[in-house]
Amino acid sequence: MPRDALHLGGVEHRELYNAYGYYFHMATAEGLLKHRDGKVGPFVWSRAFFAGSQRYGAVWTSDNSADWDQLRVSVPMVLTLGSGMTFSGADVGGFFGNPKPELLVRWYQLGAY
Repeated sequence: MPRDALHLGGVEHRELYNAYGYYFHMATAEGLLKHRDGKVGPFVWSRAFFAGSQRYGAVWTSDNSADWDQLRVSVPMVLTLGSGMTFSGADVGGFFGNPKPELLVRWYQLGAY
């Protein structure tokens, strides 16, 4: 998006890019708490997030392929999320395709870590 395309109040898009993810987490978690009279904590899981989302739910790295390259790149992605998001992960085994047995075993080993 061009830098001169500003939001209300002169705010650049890069400052609000993932704010939807934060408000999605917040609205879902608070709505579920209200629906359950605060008795059961909700489990909210999303791909989109923003600073503060860790208060309301978990995130994952999005849909990935069942191949060795995706296993390799999932490690730094989840480690990076770990510096703020207390509950995060990747699709173990991949989402698209069927992993070979050795790949699936390695992915389970990594996922258990």
